[in-house]
Amino acid sequence: MNAFQAMVDAQFEDLNLGSDAIWRAGGAEEGLPVRIRYRSPEGIVGLQGNQFDLSAMLLDIRLSEVAEPAEGDVVDVLDDEGAIRETIKVIGLAGIDARKLVRTCEVALLAPDDPDDP
Repeated sequence: MNAFQAMVDAQFEDLNLGSDAIWRAGGAEEGLPVRIRYRSPEGIVGLQGNQFDLSAMLLDIRLSEVAEPAEGDVVDVLDDEGAIRETIKVIGLAGIDARKLVRTCEVALLAPDDPDDP
């Protein structure tokens, strides 16, 4: 392990930065326990005198844990007790860092199933 891998691992394992999750490739029933790191960049874009607030929900995943994240993968984010806090779906893939250790994915929150729906 080199210094860059150690630094990335320390960030993901930090309780303030990383979160436990279950990564389900293609939404499969079985999942893989992983650590993720949320990022929610926000930008203000001006266009013809108007300003638009662009916000995205992004997460980072170590490529050592999920070698090929893909659109359609589903991630169950766990709370401190190990219960599912929220479920998100990968809707786009952003870049891979220069050292090819971390992939950034755009995600969207999946609404919980409504028990009243037929």
